[in-house]
Amino acid sequence: MHHRLLTLLALALCPLLPLAGQTSAPKSADKAAKAPAKSAADLSFEAFNRERGVGGTRDQARFQKVIATGMDYLAKYPTQSRANEVILGLAFYGGSIPKEQAALQTSYVSFLKLELANLRYKDGVSDATKAALAALDASIADFEVRTAFSRDNLTNFRDKLDALDETPGAARFQADRERSYGHVVTLGSAPARGEEHFRRLLEHKEKAVKDMAREELNFYEARKEPFALKFTGLDGKETDLSQLRGKVVALYFWSAASKSSTDRFDALKQVYSDYRRRGFEVVTVSLDKAEDRAKVEEFVKSARIAFPVHFDGQGTRNAFAPKFNVTGAPRLLVFDQKGMLQMNVQGSPVGRIVADTPQSQLEPTVRRLLGIK
Repeated sequence: MHHRLLTLLALALCPLLPLAGQTSAPKSADKAAKAPAKSAADLSFEAFNRERGVGGTRDQARFQKVIATGMDYLAKYPTQSRANEVILGLAFYGGSIPKEQAALQTSYVSFLKLELANLRYKDGVSDATKAALAALDASIADFEVRTAFSRDNLTNFRDKLDALDETPGAARFQADRERSYGHVVTLGSAPARGEEHFRRLLEHKEKAVKDMAREELNFYEARKEPFALKFTGLDGKETDLSQLRGKVVALYFWSAASKSSTDRFDALKQVYSDYRRRGFEVVTVSLDKAEDRAKVEEFVKSARIAFPVHFDGQGTRNAFAPKFNVTGAPRLLVFDQKGMLQMNVQGSPVGRIVADTPQSQLEPTVRRLLGIK
């Protein structure tokens, strides 16, 4: 009897086993469906980055692999959004070679130029690839003038940019290249020449280039006179930056809707606590909309924010955020004792002239401006 019950139980379960297998299959299929297959362009980009990121000895064999994968990408996918990354990766790869191995760096650049010429004049090369190669040619000149600044190298960079300007389809590469040229001029001589360059670009035929120039000029304008900001804070108290002359002032843009910006208040409080007696002040600006006022007030109360808080409900459209290209939170600006904005060039070839100070750099910046060693 017992044996017969086991047999009947087994027969009853048998039809369920395939069903159990079938219910698990869609789950794995769903997972596969959620992970989109990588495109050929994605795989090509990954191959280039893989070769470029390999450590160890820098030699001709390594150079050939880096250049081959990069050129393959530009030949096949010149209109992809990552084409500019590949261009910069190729042009500035020499910067990863130690300075004491200058001969190797020169060797890499020479080999890159040779392969560039070979591909540029190859039969059947598309206009899109020719445009990408013209941008690469200009970026190589950019690298060379940054590595060894000279009038000849700067002139060569300008010549390559002019050639790029004449290349059909090159418009999407021009803004970054012209931005970099303006920074090189600024670093190589005086800010006035950089400003002059960007002002000329306001007349450029390409809208992207004109927009970039206006953005860069914002910072030149901001440095011509001490920054003025006067407002009544959420607490009803008046704040006037002109009354803070003689102190280093951090101006922090934040939003109650941005956790990454509210999370940084603890670090900001700590730096303020450490240096306020030495002449450091903090003023904050909420980039929230009018309908979010209650959320802003609740956060200020719960987080015990004692800093002045500017709030006008205009978000990034208030009277001064556009002057500093502030389009979102968090942003951290630092002004010296004269009320002048502190600027620097971030990133190398297409880094922007910025005032934004990384949180990790706030204390070193404050110490430097306060003259604390």
